[in-house]
Amino acid sequence: MTTAKHLLTTLRTFHLDNPEATWEQLRERLKEIAEDALATGSVWDREDMGLGQVYSDLREDLLEIARTVPLTVPQAKAVSAGSRVLQAAEGRLQGDLKGLVDVIEELNGSGSNNSISLPFPSLSVRAPQGIREVPTETSPQRTFRALADLYIKERKDDVAPSTMKNIKSTCAVLSAGLGDLDLEHHTRAHMVALREQLLEGRKPSSVNKILTQLSTVMTWAVVNDYISKSFDKKLQIARGTDSGRLAFSSDQIATLMTHANGLPATSWQRWALSLAVVTGARIGELHQLTSKDLVEDAQGVLVMDINTNDEKTTKNKYSVRKVPVVSAYGLDLKALKAFIETSNGRLFKMSSSGFTSMLNQLLRDVLGTEANTGRTFHSIRHHLSGAMKAAEVPAGTVQEILGHSSGTLAFDLYGSSRSVQMGRMVEALKIALADS
Repeated sequence: MTTAKHLLTTLRTFHLDNPEATWEQLRERLKEIAEDALATGSVWDREDMGLGQVYSDLREDLLEIARTVPLTVPQAKAVSAGSRVLQAAEGRLQGDLKGLVDVIEELNGSGSNNSISLPFPSLSVRAPQGIREVPTETSPQRTFRALADLYIKERKDDVAPSTMKNIKSTCAVLSAGLGDLDLEHHTRAHMVALREQLLEGRKPSSVNKILTQLSTVMTWAVVNDYISKSFDKKLQIARGTDSGRLAFSSDQIATLMTHANGLPATSWQRWALSLAVVTGARIGELHQLTSKDLVEDAQGVLVMDINTNDEKTTKNKYSVRKVPVVSAYGLDLKALKAFIETSNGRLFKMSSSGFTSMLNQLLRDVLGTEANTGRTFHSIRHHLSGAMKAAEVPAGTVQEILGHSSGTLAFDLYGSSRSVQMGRMVEALKIALADS
């Protein structure tokens, strides 16, 4: 049986890709995920990881794995337990710590007698309340879920798997919110109530992204005559939509690089920090790097190749790119090349959650910042985008370096198309990262 590509990352995340794994081994991994969620508040970040994975996405993947993937008894037990862990992690984001504490205590108990292996919790979300339904016969073919399924079926060959994963995840949220409402008879009040429901526990910027997907599907449904009208327009929230992440200052970046340069040449933290500063790569892109992805080109420039080879994933098709690694802030390229050569495979061999949480903790330790203040590992990427804008680097060059779908996004979102030569990228990075 061939496993769907979008499930492979989740299988690896929970160590379910190894059919020989014992329950004890799988339980240890579940404990790590649960403890990380309790310690950091969020293990997977949609932007940082570039994988489109949040807790609800992973729960949906586990449900699909349970339905479609052959499993051993320990794996089946781990899938069920993993769903509970993720449900508790979602509760933790709303301030409920008890669920995670209970799960961790159960996982710390007897491997054969604990009661962690329970049926899958429901992924459903309550439908909007307080709306009077139009008293007409409903049609299951005109619910949002039905329309979204038709839309996804039509678009499945047109978008990258990672993008389709995000579409499915967002449509699942909208389907839960709209429930069994027959959209042929929906009103503006239904759409406004949906928006208010989505705002519960989400930032306005996140809600706007969900509403954009709503408009896409609804417009498609009207054009294709599945429904006669749509009241989704002008639902976007204008205030409070700025990115929650803040850029590091040049002084903070210099402090980080001084710390990195002082670490041993064999330290993975040294090179993870250094590569982030000089390339602006996302944390998920860095975590997946192998020794084959960093090589010198014909001109002797060390190039980072961000690709989807060997089942690696990217945020979208624009994220696949090649970025030069320049010697800025005292980066020792010779020592970096030696680290790459000795890695012989993946540069960073720990789990993605461990990689993310340890690096973010390192930043807080070095800079003295606090958690949940808008400054994370991703703030390094924001700094580079802002530095390139300040240096008046052409938008197309910024797009090529950061892997954005448009130059407007590169500048407008991060400090604000055409292919650019490696030499132009080298010069742009050197100017933007010049020590001062």
